[in-house]
Amino acid sequence: MKKMIITTISAFAIMALLPLISLGHTADTIKTAVSVQEETAENNVFSIPEESIPESSNTVYNEFKILDTSSGNIISVDDRTFCCGALAYEMLPNSEKEALKAQCVACYTHFCRLREMNRKDPDSGLNGADFKADLSSGEYYMSDDIMKNRWGKLYEQSREKIEQAVDECSFTVLTDSDGQLIDAAYHAMSSGVTESAEDIFGKADEHLLPVSSPWDKAAPDYLSEKSFTVQEFCEKLLDGDTKKYSENIAGITKRTNSGTVLEAEIGGKKYTGAEIRYLFSLRSADFDIKCTKDNVTFTTRGYGHGVGLSQTGAEGMAKDGSGFREILLHYYTSCELRQNA
Repeated sequence: MKKMIITTISAFAIMALLPLISLGHTADTIKTAVSVQEETAENNVFSIPEESIPESSNTVYNEFKILDTSSGNIISVDDRTFCCGALAYEMLPNSEKEALKAQCVACYTHFCRLREMNRKDPDSGLNGADFKADLSSGEYYMSDDIMKNRWGKLYEQSREKIEQAVDECSFTVLTDSDGQLIDAAYHAMSSGVTESAEDIFGKADEHLLPVSSPWDKAAPDYLSEKSFTVQEFCEKLLDGDTKKYSENIAGITKRTNSGTVLEAEIGGKKYTGAEIRYLFSLRSADFDIKCTKDNVTFTTRGYGHGVGLSQTGAEGMAKDGSGFREILLHYYTSCELRQNA
């Protein structure tokens, strides 16, 4: 159980291998995006009537306990404050409100599930915390001080939009038909079709199946290229021996139906797509490899592991008029929305 919890946290760190938000965005970047975004004049809009969202059967807690790896201290954060900080970490505040709400529900579900698992079967390494994070850098959860530092003069309006999205979700979570929290994975951008949990995480999940996400293909950064010299390539895979290199040294031997590389053969040795992604810091494991006498180029589609909610897809659906409920039920199959209260 403890190993599974740690693995889940690690997977989410990689999943959004720097998520859609890109934490390095400056206040000027946000300002430009906000200036062209049409702000809604409606306040306190709730897309789903409260009576249509039954209460969850899960144990309800009112705070998260986070082990701050930068200080060693455990801090307690109430659920609403945590949701605001987690949403701010995952998406830019100038994103479409319904997309923000969908991401908020996914975040809240994920961390509520971790909390529930750890309260029932504590991990001794967490010293009583629900999970760990480097809070000095705003990992998983951005404090108010970090928001002010990141957003600068746009702090007030950005914070207001984040809070509105959180409040309109009303602590909604994703559950199975028995009211149990699902594993709400999410990522920045798929390759056009999301991945199955079984292909990527090695465990089948009826709520994490491939679904179409055409909005991702329309994103300007859907395709990306990264080139390496032959020397750089060989240092990572062939012990620096350029004599082993040839223009036909690399080949992809197995992909998922959605496109992620499961296996590639390089220099007679087999690697997983995830291993190659890590070694070369690629945006995703859905890639092509082109080798020439001078360099090796990876052409990558999407951003992240591709399982569950696509943040780019959620933004596209929201712009097309979908509410957060419709977005969530599209990306998470055979699940229900409930209030965790």
